[in-house]
Amino acid sequence: MCRRYLELSFATQTADQTLEDYSALFRILAIVDVLLAVAFAVRIGLTVSLMVCDPDSAGALTLLPVLGVWVVCIWLCDAALVMHLGRCVSEASTSNSVCPDLVADLVHRKRLCLVVSSLGLAVYLSRFCVELWQFSEQGLLDTMPLPTCILAVVLVVKVLRLLALNSFSKWVRTTGGTSSVEPRQQRPCGRILTTWGP
Repeated sequence: MCRRYLELSFATQTADQTLEDYSALFRILAIVDVLLAVAFAVRIGLTVSLMVCDPDSAGALTLLPVLGVWVVCIWLCDAALVMHLGRCVSEASTSNSVCPDLVADLVHRKRLCLVVSSLGLAVYLSRFCVELWQFSEQGLLDTMPLPTCILAVVLVVKVLRLLALNSFSKWVRTTGGTSSVEPRQQRPCGRILTTWGP
């Protein structure tokens, strides 16, 4: 059952997914974003506490936490946007499919999620480069294997996340948002548009 919610399957087997699969995916992506943000915030705190005793690292001590805070804020914002997208998709489903009149709006919201997610990844990579430079200046490159492994894990998770999220627009256009769940109470698209606007 869990295989259906693997991010890679959404990118490689897009046509096999359903509305309920994507709803579950959005929830999982939001949870992962929050967990990564919390874990990274803890790591920032530990890094700052270790660096604060070193006066030579004052410059990086200012830049690294700033970039780190930006990463955490963007990831939390990303989680909120994905949850909002999931709620919008739920509101846009009139029976057992997505209302055709709302497909373009959903795709636009998906693109916003992709932009924010890409920005977060770019800032995260920038921070890692600054951290790598700082450790190189201090001759501490032998302590970088763990941060590098963490970077690799985050990159894999975030890239798969982008691929899975990007597959939503292709899926909703080619399948019309068909779901395998039982039809819900029919609601006119016009009414959804008036209650679901930005």
